[in-house]
Amino acid sequence: GGGGGGRRQNTMKISLCGRMLQERGDMTHREQQEAFDRHLVTQEQFLSNPLDIASSPELYVSVNGDIYRWQLMAPAVLSALVYQHQLPTEVHQELVTLDSRFAMFQSKGKNSLSDAEEREGYLEGANEMPDLLLRLCSEWEEEEEFALLGRKKYMRKTNKPTQEQLLSMPLQEGANVLRFCLSSGAAPVTASIYLWSHKSKVVISDVDGTITKSDLLGHIAPAFGIQWAQKGVAQLLTRIQENNYKVLYLTARPIGQADATKTYLKSVHENGVRLPVGPVITSPDGMFRSLHREVILRRPEDFKIECLSTIKNLFPEASLPFYAGFGNRHTDVTSYQAVKIPDSRIMIINPQGEVHNPLNQTRISSYDGLRELVDLMFPPVVENREITDEQYNTFNFWRVEPFAIEPPPTA
Repeated sequence: GGGGGGRRQNTMKISLCGRMLQERGDMTHREQQEAFDRHLVTQEQFLSNPLDIASSPELYVSVNGDIYRWQLMAPAVLSALVYQHQLPTEVHQELVTLDSRFAMFQSKGKNSLSDAEEREGYLEGANEMPDLLLRLCSEWEEEEEFALLGRKKYMRKTNKPTQEQLLSMPLQEGANVLRFCLSSGAAPVTASIYLWSHKSKVVISDVDGTITKSDLLGHIAPAFGIQWAQKGVAQLLTRIQENNYKVLYLTARPIGQADATKTYLKSVHENGVRLPVGPVITSPDGMFRSLHREVILRRPEDFKIECLSTIKNLFPEASLPFYAGFGNRHTDVTSYQAVKIPDSRIMIINPQGEVHNPLNQTRISSYDGLRELVDLMFPPVVENREITDEQYNTFNFWRVEPFAIEPPPTA
């Protein structure tokens, strides 16, 4: 084509790499490109069997290095070829949300992006409709669409709602239930958004080994109807919540176990007392990536620190929203220290139900023993009033330091 003043030449390839891409949802862009190239369809292969290849669910297309699922790309190509018009923005968004692993419009500079940048919720500017499809449209349409491209945003899968989306919801203080309904008519999926005050004080509890008696059996025992919970945990956390603290459950379990984890937490009860309601935060990674982080790398704190830091950033910069943390491993201590939980309020429990502070080797006794001291260690939070400074609260102010006892002289 002539003219165009510097518009780049478009390259388009096809590949039967769908199975490999779908089996590994955590591939980097470079790994996706290598898988695409290994299953590249040559001209001879396509001409020898065009019908099977064109209708294969494993067919992917690469436009200028960006990989798209053909089933999602085909409507845009047909619209451009038949009607010389791009699909409306809302139709693009609907197509993108149908794909659970790959956004239809990928970043042109993705090879240089970090994992965090790859998870951003918006693709703008260069991430719009590929130039190849624009050139299939008429010249006047092309100019009009190019003028609009700078102001459009295409949605892709994200873990974070936008500020505009949150403001559009009639959220009430506490838990707000959301229902996600699919156009296919499948059963709706529910989730919760928690609205808390910016002055809220949050107590964090790990799940496996902290609410359950051990990490491994905490996964297995509930499947057989065995509660396997630490004695006194439900009553302690309920008393803490009654003093106006927010309880947040944090686990490195994969997101695929979110429903099972929530169901288990709802089932824990003791003497008619259940665990308080609160957000359950799981790892957004899949099963294998989570197992690799926990079992092979032995670094579950990587996810927890990133997650807690994100939540902390929702609060005013100078505030310290996390008041205390319960866990069962040294990695929990590392996670809680990273988000500025005071050392004196980091508590670790062992399989025998003994609670201690690992930083000063103080044994606090048990969840039942903590419950008797709950008003001292977790003084009631009065709304619109800050909690007393740590060194002046009742527990620390009246505490008598132990006397140093000299050993008796040896004969």
